[in-house]
Amino acid sequence: MSGYQSLAHRYREVAINTATPLQLIVMLYDAAICSLQEAQGHIKRKDIAGRSRALNKSLAIISELQACLNLRAGGEIASSLNRLYDYMKARIFRANVEQSSQPLAEVEILLENLRSAWRELVGQSLVKTAQAEQQTLSDRDLAGTPTPVGGMQPKPFSVSA
Repeated sequence: MSGYQSLAHRYREVAINTATPLQLIVMLYDAAICSLQEAQGHIKRKDIAGRSRALNKSLAIISELQACLNLRAGGEIASSLNRLYDYMKARIFRANVEQSSQPLAEVEILLENLRSAWRELVGQSLVKTAQAEQQTLSDRDLAGTPTPVGGMQPKPFSVSA
C-alpha cells in the first residue's frame, strides 16, 4: 500500500469511527452507489470478474442496510424500505444475468434518492445537537457563572461561619 493509499485508508477509518449512526447509513449508501457505478464500467469493458466483485459489494451493502431495519418498531417506513431493498437486489441480480447496465442505473437512482433523504436527516440531527449544546451553554451562563467585565477578574471569596 502506497503512502497516499495508507493515508486515505486511515482517513476513512477515522471518519467511520467518529461518525454518528445516521452518518454511517449515508456512508453505506455512498459505497453502494460507488460499487454500482464501478459495475456499470465493468459491464461496458466486459470485465466479468470486476463486474462480479462490484455487484457482490453492492449486494452486501444493501443486505446490511436491510438487516439493520427494525421492522417491528419502524412501522410502515421500515416495511417499505425492506420491500425496496428486495426490489433493488432483484434488479442487481437481473443486471448480472443479462450483463446489462440499465437495471443498475435504476437502482443507483433509487439509492441516490434514499441517500438524499438520509443526508437531510443527518443535517437536521446536527442542527438539533448544536441547538442543545448552545442551550447547555446558555443554561450555564444563567446559573450564575461569573463573567469578567472590562477585563477584570472576579475576586475569590469565602464564607466563614
